[in-house]
Amino acid sequence: MGKQASCIFLVDDSPIYLNTGKTVLEEKYTVVTIPSGEKLLLTLQKAKPDLILLDVEMPEMSGYDVIKKLKSNPKTAGIPIIFLTAKTDPENELMGLSLGAVDYITKPFSPALLLKRIELHLLLQSQKNELRAFNENLTDMVRKRTNEISRLQSAIILWTAEMVEFRDEETGQHVERVQQYLEILLEAMKKTDLYTAEFTTWDIEAFLSSAPLHDVGKIRIKDDILLKPEQLTDEEFTDMKLHTVYGKMLLESLQDKVPNQTFLDYAKTLAYSHHEKWNGTGYPEGLKGFKIPLQARMMALADVYDALVSERPYKKPFSHEEAMQIIAESRDAQFDPDLVDLFLSVSHKIKEISGKNG
Repeated sequence: MGKQASCIFLVDDSPIYLNTGKTVLEEKYTVVTIPSGEKLLLTLQKAKPDLILLDVEMPEMSGYDVIKKLKSNPKTAGIPIIFLTAKTDPENELMGLSLGAVDYITKPFSPALLLKRIELHLLLQSQKNELRAFNENLTDMVRKRTNEISRLQSAIILWTAEMVEFRDEETGQHVERVQQYLEILLEAMKKTDLYTAEFTTWDIEAFLSSAPLHDVGKIRIKDDILLKPEQLTDEEFTDMKLHTVYGKMLLESLQDKVPNQTFLDYAKTLAYSHHEKWNGTGYPEGLKGFKIPLQARMMALADVYDALVSERPYKKPFSHEEAMQIIAESRDAQFDPDLVDLFLSVSHKIKEISGKNG
């Protein structure tokens, strides 16, 4: 099947030029003759040409008036327009080009010159369309590739975190649940405007992606401490607390190799500070109140809640209600009081994620 001929609208109030133009063009193109600017606008509501030949001097609506309307409408702004005019002064030509015409041909026109000009502008328009399509496809390809890389990154982060959790004999779902608790807490913060001035500057996706790495430093803790079924001695607990420092060190080492990764900044904050306490008795720095990063204060709630409702070699799981009661009693001591209130207000959503029925 041959290539379909390009469609050209020839707009002129002179029947002579309409007939002459159609005769010149119809051997190569599909030609639609239109006697006025008003009728052109009506025709464009039903069909769109590849190019418009537009007379400048027409009664009621001039070619200049017509092109202004066409260029102001996104549906017709991209159609190439060649002005046809008997005027030969540079000012009129400059006016037409300034309004968006691609060319300016004086009448009476040379048939060969008219055909060559049209051929050139259709070729240019075709190349523009191909370039636009290429850019759109390229953008789509980049978007898809970026999404693939993002999913791979998230999978690697989750896998790394789960390896740490499995070594600690915790359920591999712990890191995923904690991530979901944080997401619930963020949604509640948005609805209540709590700390919005701070968290609206975050890359939320990067923050949530980083959450599973909060305990990555445990990979440096000895098995006889990490897996001990009884309560740790003071000396052993001192060693255990170093997992926050180790986590920060490991993530800083990774940052040296992969700089400019926002999620690593969040991961480092979570790993280092999620055991700080509101009253300043936490570790590793003993930060107090608002000196503890908001991300770490959120993680402290999510992490402790999941630890409470999970079974460990050294303890039975608490019920959801018992865990919430413990957290409520730790308001103003271990946890940010405003975050505790918010966490309690979405207790039913947290319970759905934890799967605890009481």
